[in-house]
Amino acid sequence: MIDYEQPLQTDIPGVDVHAGVSEQWGAGESELQQLKSVGQLGAEVIVALSTNGPITGADFDAMMGIVGGASRIVFVNIHVDRSWQDPNNQVLAAGAARYPNARIADWASLAAQHPEWFGSDGTHLAINGPGAVALASLITSTLTSG
Repeated sequence: MIDYEQPLQTDIPGVDVHAGVSEQWGAGESELQQLKSVGQLGAEVIVALSTNGPITGADFDAMMGIVGGASRIVFVNIHVDRSWQDPNNQVLAAGAARYPNARIADWASLAAQHPEWFGSDGTHLAINGPGAVALASLITSTLTSG
């Protein structure tokens, strides 16, 4: 999220972004649980965490146990040159299908069409670059769609 924090804040005024370098799913759960415990978890939540390692259906369900009270949760699927890309995207899709308030922002499909958006590692975007703007727009449209 660091790569597209500014465009996301432009698209969604007042959005509170919590992002860290190489953040793992479990760390994100802990952070969201902390926000929830102090009443700072919003009515709409964006989760973009599965780039840095494998996740399971149980991980998804644990996350929903934390954020499930939100009116809408957008999970951003991943585009990463790692063995867990497709399995993680399958976990996210299957998980979102089980929860009526969960949506998928299909970054994997959009990113695959635009390799020019990425740095040499094929994963990271230029901060505030065209890919970052496109990703923020995708998340915003997913959040606001029916």
